[in-house]
Amino acid sequence: MYKALIRRQIRSQIAELNRGNFEPLRKTVADDAELAFPGNNSWSGQFRAPRTGRAPHTTHRGMDELVAFAERFVAAGLQIDIDDIVINGGPWNTRIVARATDVARDDDGNVLYENRVAIFIEARWGKIRRWEDYLDTEQVAAWDRALGIAREPATA
Repeated sequence: MYKALIRRQIRSQIAELNRGNFEPLRKTVADDAELAFPGNNSWSGQFRAPRTGRAPHTTHRGMDELVAFAERFVAAGLQIDIDDIVINGGPWNTRIVARATDVARDDDGNVLYENRVAIFIEARWGKIRRWEDYLDTEQVAAWDRALGIAREPATA
């Protein structure tokens, strides 16, 4: 029952995000939550220089940075199409994995950006503590270039 409830909640929050409303999602994020967005791109470098390598790298820390990321996501017209959600653990240590596609379209419906993504979320007692995105970072960098956003090469 718990897993079905969380799955339904996530789908509802993403549907709201796709409509431009990130408030329901924000309410479930802990004040000290972290986001790890990979690659050398404007999204990963929004607040600190991106790094490459296998070690986890937090790119966004705390509510203000996460809200700024969500605002940018909405402003860019990105949509998340969820394919599947897998949940493990109890309320005290919930792990969530979602397989999805990020898509941005122009006003005529033409695809400007599309990327498969796996999202790994760690939550405790209904609050998201850590969110990691896994996606094709070259697609993100190519979208940056198409938008005229340049990044310097990352340092390891």
